[in-house]
Amino acid sequence: MMNSFRQKQLTEHQFAQLIGKSKLYQCLPPKERKLLPSLEMTDSHINIIARNYYRDEAFSRGSNNGINLWNVYNLFTGANKSSYIDTFLDRATNATDFIYGLTEALNGSNGYSWFIE
Repeated sequence: MMNSFRQKQLTEHQFAQLIGKSKLYQCLPPKERKLLPSLEMTDSHINIIARNYYRDEAFSRGSNNGINLWNVYNLFTGANKSSYIDTFLDRATNATDFIYGLTEALNGSNGYSWFIE
């Protein structure tokens, strides 16, 4: 499953959509949020992910400003390191499921496409 993360890439525009929609997700009315896949990262986690898109030495954007989903996954799990122990494992699992869902969205599945359309 994780090998598929390396094979798919987000453009800078798609990554910006992901960050923006992730921030909006937190503000959605509960009724609308229930219609979407779960994203357990908080606003501070999303800020860390956005900052590290540019700054992380190992997992930042590539020379074409795109980023493969393996690097996005590592940005998510890196941001999760700031979580308290009682939410760390749930968020780590959610990050894996979320990035896998983005892989499926790039393959044409609708479930996670809201985050990158």
